[in-house]
Amino acid sequence: MRDFKCPHCGQLSAFELSKCNGCMQPLIFDPENMAMIGAESALECVNRNIIGCNWCAVSTTSYCMSCSLTHVIPATQNPRNVALWKRVEEAKRRLIYDLRRLRVPIAFAGGFRLAFEILSDEHGPVLTGHESGLITLNLAEADDVQREIRRVSFREPYRTLLGHFRHEIGHFYWNALIHEAGFRAPFRRVFGDETENYQAALAYYYARQDWSCDPASHISMYATSHPWEDWAETFAHFLHIVSTLDSLAGLPLSLDARGKHTLNDPYLESDFGALLELWTPLALTINRLNRSLGLADAYPFDISPAVEGKLHLVHMAVTAFRNRQGNAHTTPMMC
Repeated sequence: MRDFKCPHCGQLSAFELSKCNGCMQPLIFDPENMAMIGAESALECVNRNIIGCNWCAVSTTSYCMSCSLTHVIPATQNPRNVALWKRVEEAKRRLIYDLRRLRVPIAFAGGFRLAFEILSDEHGPVLTGHESGLITLNLAEADDVQREIRRVSFREPYRTLLGHFRHEIGHFYWNALIHEAGFRAPFRRVFGDETENYQAALAYYYARQDWSCDPASHISMYATSHPWEDWAETFAHFLHIVSTLDSLAGLPLSLDARGKHTLNDPYLESDFGALLELWTPLALTINRLNRSLGLADAYPFDISPAVEGKLHLVHMAVTAFRNRQGNAHTTPMMC
């Protein structure tokens, strides 16, 4: 994600800031115009004083575009819950930013609409997942210690709040991008047959003793469990790629004309090969930088030819959907 500028003094401002570090003036992010604006220019989200939400409220509600999608929140009487909920909503705002940059809708005809429930497992186990547009997230995933315990337990090289959201949103878009868009035949050639019993496949996956992953065919171990999970994992990685390249755009780099064109807006780049050409050396570089600081790889994954093909299909499906929306003169984002 690129930096934004304070409307008062022009200093660069990070996406999450609610106050300029230069002139100390309060800031609000306007997702409609993708810009930081002064607090005097818009209504604040009602969650600004509770969890530090820095987005402006939409005209029809006291909540911002992102907070309004959260239908259930954890009990706020517990200060720890509030602190963790703040982290969850910060990650979710980045997800909504991704979707706006991709120009994909969060609501469809017939009432199929994106919604979130942020639940605490104080009163029983909570499974992070998606069902019919509703994304449920376990609040414990915002606790660094608990999330690391889960990462090690499931033998995952990577586990983050933003990664969870990007994975689950892949499930949300499968119907519109694949099922209803005429992409089921190419999907099955690349990802496999999604009509395979989903619950049985997951049960088999978790019962397996050998959780090794063939990096030549899947981006992650969990992607091997079922074609739907393979799609969701791959969709998440596509968002990782375009978002990170978007952050790269603000650096003083020496690039040819094609590279500059790609970084002008990676979310809307029509040439998948151009995206991957920039991503491959970038992934290697950020991993080396992390190792220089004694940290684990920032992107501990390999993009094999098979995985590249899957990422390409995600890109094709998103581009085709966006083109159909544009040709139909429909609103790219309904909120």
